[in-house]
Amino acid sequence: MENHKFHYLQQFLNHKRPSTTLQDCAKACVRMLKGCEEKARECYADDIKLKSDEFVEMMMLDGCFIVELFLRDCKLSELADSQYDPLFDQTYLRNMIREDLVLLENQLPFFVLDALFNFINNTTSHSQKLWEISFLNLALKYFDCNEEDFPTLPNHLLDLKYTTTIKSQIRANDGESLGGDGAPRTLPTATQLREAGVKFKAAPPGTHLLDIKFQNKTLEIPTIQVEDQTEPLFRNMIAYEQCYGETFHMANYFSVVIDDLISSPSDVALLKRKGIITNWLGDDEEVSNMVNKMGKNVYLTGEDFQYKDLYKQLNDHYNTPWHRRKAKLKHDYFNSPWSLIAFLAAFAVLICTFIQTVCSIVQTVKR
Repeated sequence: MENHKFHYLQQFLNHKRPSTTLQDCAKACVRMLKGCEEKARECYADDIKLKSDEFVEMMMLDGCFIVELFLRDCKLSELADSQYDPLFDQTYLRNMIREDLVLLENQLPFFVLDALFNFINNTTSHSQKLWEISFLNLALKYFDCNEEDFPTLPNHLLDLKYTTTIKSQIRANDGESLGGDGAPRTLPTATQLREAGVKFKAAPPGTHLLDIKFQNKTLEIPTIQVEDQTEPLFRNMIAYEQCYGETFHMANYFSVVIDDLISSPSDVALLKRKGIITNWLGDDEEVSNMVNKMGKNVYLTGEDFQYKDLYKQLNDHYNTPWHRRKAKLKHDYFNSPWSLIAFLAAFAVLICTFIQTVCSIVQTVKR
């Protein structure tokens, strides 16, 4: 990867040529990053032990790599010396890089990446640009995110991914805690809810990930695509929430709701049949184990639990005995045409017996 980074760095600086030499362009880039150093250091929780030159070199090498990577992903740049680029021609490398870019420990301040892009995008005359696109939109395209109206730049790439995932999906904070004022603290599993007559339905395409609804005895959940990148992505978004300690929307969604619904492979199989889970891992037990581990060591204040009403509605439904009896009756006697025919036949025999008994009683009275 270090070789690829240097290769991308050279290509990145070449965008500034032929108006200046490669060496002069590199020096100008270093001077620009020197001006960002103090602000960049303040973005990290711990003191950065790197010396000034080492820190600037790190920002330049990693930052230029990311910007050039995004440019190539949008077909705005190509390697000058070869059409072969293993980072794009090999799927596993491309997926690995995309996964690494959202790891919490790998983040560069977004304003540094934006400054690098603007540095290379503006020509020496500053009257023209190489590309009519902002770095923010470039990053959104790379992560396949919807273009949102960001009032300010995100903190970093993980913040961008997190914000676009939960934006416009967060219900109003009602200020009540999970389990407070008699609110339920747990949720029956998917199979238990089904046994109580709850129907499951995949939300229409385009529905926000966190938008889970229960109405008309139907629990509507947006489809979740479970693949190799799912666990690290959700873990890092949850870890990001834990660091800031203000909102826990992603932790509430995955570590509470999804974890409660899925307790065993049978729960995964049910949600998969309903189109709510798309399992690319192949094994339902593997998905179940992944979900059940996600909630470990996750801190939740519960003060902004956006699913409190959902929990109350589902528990009220589940705890109503008639719903479970009705569902059991339907499952035992009406789950197939043959069961229905057998039930109707038995019911007809019962009616005939009743009529015969009544007739016998009437005849006896007349005598």
